[in-house]
Amino acid sequence: MKFLSVTIALVLCFAGIELSAGDTWHQPSGPNGNWQVDGDPPLRWSATRNENIRWRTPMPEAGMSGVTVWRDRVFVTTHVPIETIEEKEAVTDIIGFCLDANTGKRLWQVTLPGTAFISLAGGFTDGTVFAPITDGEHVWFFNRCGSMGCYDMAGNQVWTRTWKPRFKHNNRQAEPYLVGDVILYVEVADKEHGEKIQKWAAPGKKSAGTDVPEGVDEKQVWTYLHGIDKRTGKVLWRENVGTVVHNTPVVGRTADGKLAVSHARGGPHRPLETPAGHSLTRLAPGEAGKTIWSTSLERYDPSFASHWNQKYVFGFRGGKHVVLDAVSGKLLREQPLYTDATLWKFDSDNGDWTKQTHVAVKAGKGHPNTNQANLVIGDWHWFLSHNVHYLGRVNVESGVVEYLELPAQLMADTETRDKDVWLWGKGNPSNRPTNASGFAVGDKGQTGTGWGHISAASPTRVGRYLFLPVVTGTVYVIDTDIDALTPEALVSVNDLGTGGETWTLATVTYANERLYAHTMKEILCIEAEGDNELRSE
Repeated sequence: MKFLSVTIALVLCFAGIELSAGDTWHQPSGPNGNWQVDGDPPLRWSATRNENIRWRTPMPEAGMSGVTVWRDRVFVTTHVPIETIEEKEAVTDIIGFCLDANTGKRLWQVTLPGTAFISLAGGFTDGTVFAPITDGEHVWFFNRCGSMGCYDMAGNQVWTRTWKPRFKHNNRQAEPYLVGDVILYVEVADKEHGEKIQKWAAPGKKSAGTDVPEGVDEKQVWTYLHGIDKRTGKVLWRENVGTVVHNTPVVGRTADGKLAVSHARGGPHRPLETPAGHSLTRLAPGEAGKTIWSTSLERYDPSFASHWNQKYVFGFRGGKHVVLDAVSGKLLREQPLYTDATLWKFDSDNGDWTKQTHVAVKAGKGHPNTNQANLVIGDWHWFLSHNVHYLGRVNVESGVVEYLELPAQLMADTETRDKDVWLWGKGNPSNRPTNASGFAVGDKGQTGTGWGHISAASPTRVGRYLFLPVVTGTVYVIDTDIDALTPEALVSVNDLGTGGETWTLATVTYANERLYAHTMKEILCIEAEGDNELRSE
């Protein structure tokens, strides 16, 4: 019966039918595969004040994976603890944890060694960047430094696979996807030659270059979406047009009801995969990996989640919103995002927002969005701006563009929400986010607010509410059931820890009417008043 229920859930998930989150968030993109669920989430909390916190479990080292939930179990990854701050620049191994979803108690853990070093808690990635996946019978942990493993629900190893990844670029975005019995994973095709392409020769020392090895077909060292058999770890297929690691592929169904995945190429630092553009690839049995269409788009920087529906595929190029035909891949329109917008801007002189219409908004130098922080809800494509602390949205049909300025960072009071301080325009100047050992290892926490040039967490929608976490531990809650993006849409601004001392790149997830979050120091279970007695491990 358990197997049957899982199979039915997966079928409904990718049939375009929205499921209630219930008691699962089984993979990075959630039970519906689109970071969106029905539900009744907590809207206000504070980790600083232990307000609406059910439990919090300290973690031995920093990690940035989202929290995966299956009924009474929670799964998450961190790095193996470092002993000196110098070790931050060359970590390889991660730990996969299983926790009790009701108490936060650690039940078991496994270690996944890596083969290529990386910087701990980088602004774009580390080895823990991908959230675990579970189907209720097994759980899969992923180490960006070159391994993945399958375990049963008691922590016993079923299989592992290990390789040395191509590290021309770091990435957060291309998180794994479970579709039936197949795990979608972006990796280099030719592992032997791909491992020779490394950005760093040693910590702090750049390699001689990241060119394709002499005599090797360039396409063999591109990164592609691969289909991995979840039961054995064997590669079943790979697509043939390439997928840049800066992009988040998104699974859905075409107008004829067949499974497919939207993915893209392009971006800065001369990615190998060319030409820049967007593609739709089949996932149905017998057709998996075959290209439906592939559209070239010059100067495309797909540092976003490639959301789509049966009519359209969406993206950003320069200062414009891109709409492609989902059937043919034809470019239908590009909507300017920097002109003729409506903006609610905060006026520090009167302590309130003022409305401006038909204004120019320089939301970004190149692409308008903070990397990955975008989500399509109905006819609106929501995104965190890149250059300024604005939440933006564009109507995919009419092209209407709206912005709302949000506080750059929350400095929560230890006693009452009434004394919380919202910082505008700039973050706290003395942020020092530390790990369990007291080392300040969180890049982009000291100097940034989690907007702009950083690979941010994906937003999530629960019911009518959008949850937008940023690196400082500030989480914005937005009511999406609104006619216009005005200050009334901002339901609350909450914290995942003390302002200036907290760091996170993890998506906020939802199950059992609770929210789950992962910071550099701990895992948090957030629950509305009623049964929210604070519990610690």
